[in-house]
Amino acid sequence: MKLLILLTITLGTLVTGLDSVYIRPYYKISLKHRSQHRECHCLNGGTCVTYQFFSQMKRCLCPEGYSGLRCEIDTDSICYSGNGENYRGMAADPGCLYWDLPSVIRRGDYHVDLKNALQLGLGKHNYCRNPNGRSRPWCYTKREYSIRETPCSTIKKCGHTCGQRSFSKYFKIVGGSQAEVETQPWIAGIFQNIQGTDQFLCGGSLIDPCWVLTAAHCFYDPTKKQPNKSVYKVFLGKSILNATDKHEQEFMVDEIISHPDFTDYTGGNDNDIALVRIRTASGQCAVESNYVRTVCLPEKNLILYENTRCEIAGYGKQKSYDIYYAQRLMSATVNLISQKDCKDKYYDSIRVTDNMVCAGDPAWEADACKGDSGGPMVCEHNGRMMLYGIVSWGDGCAKENKPGVYTRVTRYLNWIDSNMNAVVTKSRSFPEPK
Repeated sequence: MKLLILLTITLGTLVTGLDSVYIRPYYKISLKHRSQHRECHCLNGGTCVTYQFFSQMKRCLCPEGYSGLRCEIDTDSICYSGNGENYRGMAADPGCLYWDLPSVIRRGDYHVDLKNALQLGLGKHNYCRNPNGRSRPWCYTKREYSIRETPCSTIKKCGHTCGQRSFSKYFKIVGGSQAEVETQPWIAGIFQNIQGTDQFLCGGSLIDPCWVLTAAHCFYDPTKKQPNKSVYKVFLGKSILNATDKHEQEFMVDEIISHPDFTDYTGGNDNDIALVRIRTASGQCAVESNYVRTVCLPEKNLILYENTRCEIAGYGKQKSYDIYYAQRLMSATVNLISQKDCKDKYYDSIRVTDNMVCAGDPAWEADACKGDSGGPMVCEHNGRMMLYGIVSWGDGCAKENKPGVYTRVTRYLNWIDSNMNAVVTKSRSFPEPK
């Protein structure tokens, strides 16, 4: 009988919402962290969700390829770059201790209780990390009564491969969002010296340590004069347009090769493609880092389906009527549009040729704009980011029923290869960083 009464009181308390010794501590914990966790601060495109009946409980809903409390773990990562400071994969050697283990917290310099643990990649796991800038990722292992830092042998260093970024998949371009340069490490900024001042001109894509691919109209001169290469500079690894940081690499322009059949007589830009050979004053090409990498060129006969999601990035204007370019690198996603719809529904077959590909945001809110010319439209294919288009032209910016038009890179692979091979280069591979 006493048990029945106790159960009745307990159930009544839960139903009516009265305080009880069982639920009160739970709500105290929830309210305590309310101001600190009003938002989830999800990483890598994660979405903050709230439980329907517990409004104080929030969690991150992670996109495919990520996990963890803040979507901070890259479940697809199979190798590390550089010294592995940015490695966020799931490799762990046998014997690796958890970063939240009491003995690690008590004796180790790096553990889950540090204020910057999330930034260092530390959490309630034993995955290999490099929080202190050693030569490669490591973990704590136990040796008798002590713990020690042990280099991980399970995870290998990435080779010099194209189309791989070191940091987050989707983190204005019109209607887009700020992007860390690590998400678009192939992005190039081309500047032109006008009256003694370097002014931003166009974007581009690093396709080889010594070569940037861009749009021919960036250098177009109706008088047919060869552009003066000495007035141009190319920057790689640039996050902020009018500021310099230690991750950037600056280059002189050694060669500008625009497509000989470029024309804008049709109302569009046909054969809108150009190669720019870059070098430092000492003759060096680009050095691979977390901030500078090459993008893959597509296979010759590759045709991606309509509505394939691709990314555009650049430093261009965020709205067509803006006076200034974006100060930070911006990126957005767009969907490929069928050639038939682009010609018949949005433009016409005179302006849009088979050398072009169209892409737009289904809501017409994201688009490339002035200043994004020459920049990349990259699409994921076979696990790598591939340069499918070059920002070329369009009718306005994010204008309804007027998608962006891009140079179709697959049409120019022979032209790219023959022109690059015709110029003697000192090196076709990344030199080692000093």
